[in-house]
Amino acid sequence: MLAADVIVVGSGVAGCAAALAAARRGAEVALLAKHPDPAETNTRYAQGGIVYTGPGDSPEALVRDVLAAGDGDRAAAELLAQEGPPLVGRLLLEELGVPFDRDGEGGLDLALEGAHSVPRIVHCADATGEELQMALLRAAGAERRITLLPGLEALRLAIVDGRCTGVYAAAGGRVEALPGGCVVLATGGLAGLYGRTTNPPGATGDGYALALRAGVRVRDLHYVQFHPTAFWAPEGETFLISEAARGAGGVLRGPGGEEFIRHPAGSLAPRDVISGEVIEMMSRTGSPCAYLDMTHLPEELLRERFPGAYERCLCAGVDMAREPVPVSPAAHYSCGGIATDLSGRSSLPGLFAAGEVASTGLHGANRLASTSLLEGLLFGWRAGEAAAEEARSLPSTGAPPVPSIPLPEPAPGWAREELGRLLWEHAGPVRTVTSLGEGLRRLWELGEELGETALGGPLLVAEALMRQALSDRRSRGCHRLLDLEEVRP
Repeated sequence: MLAADVIVVGSGVAGCAAALAAARRGAEVALLAKHPDPAETNTRYAQGGIVYTGPGDSPEALVRDVLAAGDGDRAAAELLAQEGPPLVGRLLLEELGVPFDRDGEGGLDLALEGAHSVPRIVHCADATGEELQMALLRAAGAERRITLLPGLEALRLAIVDGRCTGVYAAAGGRVEALPGGCVVLATGGLAGLYGRTTNPPGATGDGYALALRAGVRVRDLHYVQFHPTAFWAPEGETFLISEAARGAGGVLRGPGGEEFIRHPAGSLAPRDVISGEVIEMMSRTGSPCAYLDMTHLPEELLRERFPGAYERCLCAGVDMAREPVPVSPAAHYSCGGIATDLSGRSSLPGLFAAGEVASTGLHGANRLASTSLLEGLLFGWRAGEAAAEEARSLPSTGAPPVPSIPLPEPAPGWAREELGRLLWEHAGPVRTVTSLGEGLRRLWELGEELGETALGGPLLVAEALMRQALSDRRSRGCHRLLDLEEVRP
């Protein structure tokens, strides 16, 4: 199989950015995509937009907003604010020509989203992720130093003398070794494991499982962000109603039509606050959902700004121009991940990580809206550059030996559904110590039964999530404990 200087696992915004950056530093790059369609990533489903900059904005203002939302790492926030928007301008606007929406005068249409102090979000209607994904894949496909390998699933990291030297991947019904000087994991998050989620089915925490099996440091997996406005129906598909809908003037209401968000920012409060208040309202009133009211907004605006959500709501029997949209929280984003420095280096030499699978500390306990694509772009780029530089200095080690790694057997159909139910009930938007403990015991039982199947990796990740939730003695951000008094030191 192909050898490369840098192996990038994952073809979303972070993976494509890492591959492009490494190739432009002279590295030969193998870009692996688990799905046969390399565009089938979490990035593809991102709706709202990507953070840029606008009139009255500044890096300092963006840093304040990021830290106010999640109380994360200041150095990571400052780096994102200083280097992120200029990279959007150079790469996405100038070089790749991503068709961001324009205002009536031809300038960028800058949207306001929850917990942002100024309008600074550039977007392509409500399909920003799709446009970014395709533009970045086209750029990667045009780069002669990048070899795209779709339909290749990484099963284990190859480690020789304490250093990551490649990956073992499932290819054509067998396991093969793919050697590389450095590996960049950009595999996305774990929210797809939850029974109620905005993520596609492939978001199953693959990169976390690779890291955990190799003893790589992983932190804050329990800070799972629950998006407050996912479409709700008694039976039917869950899908995201973008944060930008509230930025455009949408208001959350209770079953009687009342506004119930107590935060001073109202429906534009941070996601963890909104999700918590929606759950509290539902518990208080017995309502199965909240209602996102956009009926006071012009129908033309809704159709033009949110065409995807508008059509999906219509297909579900709801006309958002004429009736409130039923919504409730759903698992959306992993704020934690593989612990890295600001260039993507993990605790295992030779292994880098970027995007949702990584944790620079940027998001802290709660992610600010529309920072995910920017984080993936910037830190993917930085990880790709750093990996290329490191790989250049290494002697050639040849292919790692192929161990006896069997292809995992498929898990029974009920098992994935059971895991999703366990996570939602025991590690969902509101948690208790007792419930987390019960969930962890049930995960152990599932692990004994199914640990050697294809569900083994997701079970390992879910167990780490619950363990970290039990060890965190704070009710903070995405991690909301009802019985906080039981866990105070």
